[in-house]
Amino acid sequence: MLDAIVPHAAFGRLEKDKGTQFMIFARTVEACAWILVVFGLLLAAQVSHAESVAKGEGHPPIGVFGEAVHSSGEVKLSYRLQIENRQGLVDGETQIQPSQILDDYLGGSVPLSLRSYAHVIELTWMPTDAVTLFVTLPFYERTLDQIIQSTGQLYSVSVRGFGDVIVNGLYRVFADEVHRVHLNLGLGLPSGSDNETSEAPAGLAGVPQGSLQRLPYIMQLGSGTLSLQPGFTYNGLYRKTFWGGQILGVLQTGTNSEGYKAGNEYSLTGWVGRRWKSWLRTSFRMKWQQWFNPTGMDDQLNPALSPLANPAFQAGSRLDALFGVDFYVEGGRLGGSRISIEAGLPAMQDLEGPQLRTDWLLTAGFQYAF
Repeated sequence: MLDAIVPHAAFGRLEKDKGTQFMIFARTVEACAWILVVFGLLLAAQVSHAESVAKGEGHPPIGVFGEAVHSSGEVKLSYRLQIENRQGLVDGETQIQPSQILDDYLGGSVPLSLRSYAHVIELTWMPTDAVTLFVTLPFYERTLDQIIQSTGQLYSVSVRGFGDVIVNGLYRVFADEVHRVHLNLGLGLPSGSDNETSEAPAGLAGVPQGSLQRLPYIMQLGSGTLSLQPGFTYNGLYRKTFWGGQILGVLQTGTNSEGYKAGNEYSLTGWVGRRWKSWLRTSFRMKWQQWFNPTGMDDQLNPALSPLANPAFQAGSRLDALFGVDFYVEGGRLGGSRISIEAGLPAMQDLEGPQLRTDWLLTAGFQYAF
C-alpha cells in the first residue's frame, strides 16, 4: 500500500504542483487514448458482414457490470478504467465553501477534492446457455486534497491497492429474439484493506507530525466483510435499437475488524442505444444510486477533526446522465473485441454532509470474447 503527503500553497488558491498536474493529465490522456486506439484497430481489421455483430448489439454500455455472454462455452476478458472526480462540498443539495465549515473542525482538516481511478479486470465464462460466471478484480488509486484548519496549509494523501474481489453468477430466466432477462447473484470477498493509513502532517490537534493516521472511510480499499450482491438485468434488441435496465444491491453481511459495518448500496439504471454502422453504436444511460451510512464506527477516526471521519456523513444518493460509444472489431487478430467509452455528469446529488460532490465520471474499456 502506498500513502503520501504532499504540501501545497495557501488556502483559496488550490494550485497543484507540477507532478500532480502531470498525473491528472496522464490519466486523462490514458482514458481518451482509447479513441485513437480504436481507429488504428479498425484500419487494421476487416469490417465485414453485419450479422456477425448482431449478437453484440444487445450489450449494455461499458459502465454496466453483470452482462451475460451470448453462447455456451464463450469466454470474455474485460478491462475497464473508471475515473471519478470529486470537487467541492455539498450538504444535502446545497453547495458550501470549505471556509464556511473550517472553524467547525478546530485542529482538524476539511476535504477539498478527491480523484479516484479504478482498474477493473473481469473474466467471464458461460458454461451453459443459462448460466454465466465471472470474477471481478479492482485495483484502486485515490488522492485526497485537504486543508488544515489551524495553519491553512493544503496537503494530499494517496492510497493504492486491490479492492474486494467479486465472484458473480448470472442465471438466464427468459430469452427470445427481442428480450433477455437474467438474475444476478454476486459475492464480494473481503480482499481489500480496510485499515489504510498515511503519515500525519503538522498542525493536526493531538496528532504528532509523521505519525501514522487512519485514512477516512472513503479512502479505504475494501469493506472488510463478505457482501451479497443480488440483482436483476433486462436487455432488449429490435433491429438497430437496443435498450435495457438493471437493479443491483450490495448488502454487507457483518461487522469488520475495525468495528463497523459498511453501509449497504442500491442502484437502478436504464439505457437506450442504436447501431449506426456494423462497427459503431452509441448509447444514453441514466443511473440512480443510493448508499447508506456505516453501522458503528472506526475508533481510529475522530469525527471532530474531519467530516470524512464522521460515520453520519457518508450516506447519499445521486442521479447520473451518461453518454457512451462502442466500437466493434470484426476481423483480424482482435476480431470480436469491443472498445468503449462512457462519460457523464451528475444530474442530481443529495449528500448527508458536508461531503465531496462528484463533478464527472468516465469509464473506458476493452472486451474480447473468444
